[in-house]
Parts: sequence; structure tokens; C-alpha cells
Amino acid sequence: MACKFYYFGFGSNMLARRIHIQNPTAKRIGAGKLENYRLDFHTGSKNWLGAPATIVPTAGAHVYGAIWEIDMCNLKDLDDQESVPDGVYIPISVPVLSLTSNTDIICRAYHLTNQPLSEVHGQSVPPPSIPLDRQPSQTYLKVLVKGALETGIPEEYVKWLRGLKHNGNQVATMEEKLQLDQVQLS
Repeated sequence: MACKFYYFGFGSNMLARRIHIQNPTAKRIGAGKLENYRLDFHTGSKNWLGAPATIVPTAGAHVYGAIWEIDMCNLKDLDDQESVPDGVYIPISVPVLSLTSNTDIICRAYHLTNQPLSEVHGQSVPPPSIPLDRQPSQTYLKVLVKGALETGIPEEYVKWLRGLKHNGNQVATMEEKLQLDQVQLS
């Protein structure tokens, strides 16, 4: 049995400070690109005070994120962080293109059990009205931006993240713990 696995973090787990809270063995391999999925947000999170991220199969779309190598001893911790036992997220295996080695790496990733049916966060100009249950909190979005910058995600994608509509909610404990005071959104 393998003693390590690869994980694709496209949401808050792009940020090292965030993933290391519950997964201290995680080592970033580099940036990755998942083809034929889109990044979306849906439902609500009591911890983040807004909609958490998910990936949704979408032909022609792509999602950038961090590829992590994690010890198997932290697999249950990662599943618990993603609320797998509560049925919030489902683990899946996906081929992620490593931007460092230009090869596909099979990674564990998670998508919401309750997936959004329509696309409202298109990578062009977003529509003017995005339902509240599809908006991340300001704090959560700042974590994504900081994690994307730290990971080396292409600037165009970071710019798109900065411009996503958020609900304005802030989570003071996470803002401080993850040192988000310098992160700018559009």
C-alpha cells in the first residue's frame, strides 16, 4: 500500500497555512490544471459564512489549484476537513496537469454532494445577479487568492478569482490565523 497520495486543492487548501491546520504532512508539489471542470460555489458553510468551492464537470473549462503530496496517515484528517463523513463532499480521483513537470498526476479531489446545476461564475464577465447561496464569503475568497498567488497560479486566473462576487462576510478568526490583511480583492 502506498504511504503517500496526491491531492488537488482548488479552494482554501491552495494555501499552505490552511491545509497544514489539519494536514501537517502536506508538501506542495506545485501548481496544477484540471481540464473539463469549472470552479463554482454552492450552499453554505458555517465555518466560512458563505458558499464553499466545488468543481463541476464542464466541457472546455478548467480549474487551477495546488498539487499536494500527503502522507496516508492524514487521509482521514483530509476527509474529515472536507466533511466526507457528514456527506457534504465526495472524494474523487482526477488527472491534474502539473505545470512544473507538464505531466498528468492522478490526484484525490473533492466535490460537493449537492452540486450547482447552472453556471453563474463564468470566466468572462459574471452576470449581475448571483444568488446568495452561490457566493463565497469575503474571507474565503481572500484565502483562495492568497493560496493561488502562493502556489504560482497564472495571473489571469488570479485576476478572475479577485473579481468573483462575494457576500461581504468576514471570519475574523480565519482572517487573523491565515494572515489575510494584505490580500486585495477587486
